[in-house]
Amino acid sequence: MNKSYLILLFCVFIWAGNYLARQFLLKEYTPLFLSAFSLTVISLFFCFVAFLTKSYVRLTRKELLLFCLAGLIGLVANQVFLFTGLKYSSATNASLIFSLAPLITAVLAAVFLKEKITIQMILGSLIAIFGIYLVLSVSRQFAFNIGDVLLFGATATFSCNLIFVRLLSKRLSPFIITTYSFLISAIIFDPFIAANTTIDWSHSLSIWAFAAASVLIGQGLTTILWNKAMNEVGAVKSAVILNLQPLMTMMLDYWIYQNVVTFQQIVGAVFVFTGILISIVQIRRFSKKQTNHTLSKTNDGMEETLKKLD
Repeated sequence: MNKSYLILLFCVFIWAGNYLARQFLLKEYTPLFLSAFSLTVISLFFCFVAFLTKSYVRLTRKELLLFCLAGLIGLVANQVFLFTGLKYSSATNASLIFSLAPLITAVLAAVFLKEKITIQMILGSLIAIFGIYLVLSVSRQFAFNIGDVLLFGATATFSCNLIFVRLLSKRLSPFIITTYSFLISAIIFDPFIAANTTIDWSHSLSIWAFAAASVLIGQGLTTILWNKAMNEVGAVKSAVILNLQPLMTMMLDYWIYQNVVTFQQIVGAVFVFTGILISIVQIRRFSKKQTNHTLSKTNDGMEETLKKLD
């Protein structure tokens, strides 16, 4: 197999496992603290890379306003929804729900940016949504729990962030957009957490190291590897491989937490994959218009935002 494909599979595997890592960390930390911690660590990582590559640029007032909105909605709200949702739902559900991000983004682009939605996109969206229904309605009579609702909120806010990115990309590079977005979100959110949350510093060094590694490896290193491999194999083929993430998450969830995967969940996952594959041509067109941005889900879930690095 081509080395680039192995790198893509490795990244998808790490992203799938990162959902489970976050669930483990939620037993040690509060969702709000983990949200702030993740934003701070990853912003420092990108700022360091930007310093090494001398990528910093001056912002206009309009761009600064857009970055503040992107930070509040697309990153702060996204992380709060994500970690709080994971506290009440499962990693498998999170991964599948986040796989809808490209479809939600396309709808938002049609509303706010006047992008065209094709019949193919509508058909693919309906199939994927039906798949989500099958997965989340297992033993619940289609009564979503609060965790699933919050995870939908995380997906929607992430998609909103992509719209802000689209507006900012008229002048700025994808890398600097990502760097400034995380930096501004950390600057906005960290004082709030410091003032309103009691932080327990008594955790062992190994727990702190694991938390930092889940961010640096799961969001930083894998992003760099993904972008390099994606440039070699193409955005569409990379998107197909990315669709394996929910399946990998499901398998890891069973292996690590012994959460049984039902036949209905498997069928639902197949519908989700099928719907997204049907929509791939539309997604590819949307991606090209975003200056080589590739749409995918999931940071930590956060995967699609990070893939904008060039």
